[in-house]
Amino acid sequence: MQMQQRVYVPGGGGGGGGKRSEEEIASGMELEVFNQGMWKTELCNKWQETGTCPYGNHCQFAHGIGELRPVIRHPRYKTQACRMVLAGGACPYGHRCHFRHSLTDQDRWTDAAVYESGPSIDNANYRCR
Repeated sequence: MQMQQRVYVPGGGGGGGGKRSEEEIASGMELEVFNQGMWKTELCNKWQETGTCPYGNHCQFAHGIGELRPVIRHPRYKTQACRMVLAGGACPYGHRCHFRHSLTDQDRWTDAAVYESGPSIDNANYRCR
């Protein structure tokens, strides 16, 4: 079974007649990319271990190399450093994190400069009411 991949493109003439705002178009495009972008992009762990899967044809993971599909990522995927890694901690998302775990010298320098400069709000003049 061949699955077709669809991506909404603003101004692509999707029909419907009504005029949609740029926010609605972007939101719809992101949702569509999200929904289709992860379907069968990784091998099913259960299928790899046992050769069977309780979800059968309804499994969201691929049952074999032939079912694998390319991943559609946001253009800014892994372009910024992970804040957990910058802070010196371990990221709970691991390889699924949307941010970079390899730090550049610039990342380290920028992060150090932010911490050395202190908070950007003048705490002495800030009061809760």
